[in-house]
Amino acid sequence: MHALEALQSEHDLTLFTFERPDIDELNEYFRTDVVDVQVQVAGSIGPKLRERAGHRFLKLQAALLGRYIRRHEDGFDLILSTKNEFSFETPSVQYIHSPQFAKADPGLDKVDPINQAYDAVCRALAGVDASRIEDAVLLANSDWTAGVVADAYGASAETVYPPVNTSQFPRRAWEDREPGFLTIGRIGPSKRILQNVEVVATLRERGHDVHLHVIGPTTDGEYCDRVRERAAELEFVHVEGAVEYDRLLDLIASHRYGLHGRPYEHFGIAVAELLAGGTIPFAPNSGGQREILAEDPRLLYDSPKEAVTKIDRILSDDALQREIRESFRTDDLPFDREAFEENVRTVVERASA
Repeated sequence: MHALEALQSEHDLTLFTFERPDIDELNEYFRTDVVDVQVQVAGSIGPKLRERAGHRFLKLQAALLGRYIRRHEDGFDLILSTKNEFSFETPSVQYIHSPQFAKADPGLDKVDPINQAYDAVCRALAGVDASRIEDAVLLANSDWTAGVVADAYGASAETVYPPVNTSQFPRRAWEDREPGFLTIGRIGPSKRILQNVEVVATLRERGHDVHLHVIGPTTDGEYCDRVRERAAELEFVHVEGAVEYDRLLDLIASHRYGLHGRPYEHFGIAVAELLAGGTIPFAPNSGGQREILAEDPRLLYDSPKEAVTKIDRILSDDALQREIRESFRTDDLPFDREAFEENVRTVVERASA
């Protein structure tokens, strides 16, 4: 939505997608003003898969999307992908959150043979040609992701941090905020939600009167059930699920701490929002989230045990909390929405020249 908003005044835009979006609803949610874009539903197989699979088989969905666009790319001067890398003959700008067709993705659990076969089918279906990817203008959502792209394809990617809301959080004094934690993101095993619950439980055992809100869409049924069952045993854990954006902003602005669990996060929008909203966020010591937190060792952990130790120390020291808050000025963060849109405009103009 921010890419569309950035380009709509100077370019004729066609959005290829598997499901026709409600632009007005998305504008309201993302605080954008997209008004001039043509939407083209990409074929029939992809949309049917999207309808039935939802957020499952995303790599297969991406392969089908890229395959469809390749059949229609001659009608366009430039292609902008916000869905990672593809092989196009038309000049393109490709924004990579995580290389989707690379043979390995650092930080993920060991891939079993079935997943390897699935990945190979998706790569073949997408028609991945590394030389064409290298010819594209590549953008990455963090320096860490740019390094992953270099390892995967031997290609350079320019870092353009994603558009993060840094200015619309309600401003609350620290003393008026609740001494609780927020965990934000899809409620699935990769986000280590249950691990976060146990970290907060251990902090309470150490005498800290803290609680935890778990916020995010429930896309993994079995894991979500486990999270809800554990939360039902602990009066200080509140599973919010997906919430309206205004509710998310208010929760962030009214709490003091954030806790992220996923290692090797390619950027970490949730960590960035927690920081922009004035909380003190803690995150694994890996991936692009290290850049968000300026590689501050006080906020980064390598294990749940280390997380408890570091957070315990900070919760016990008001002066240290004040020092950390003052070291991250929310009006001087490198990933605001205006910077993203200006970067997109600049890169597209350069690629179109």
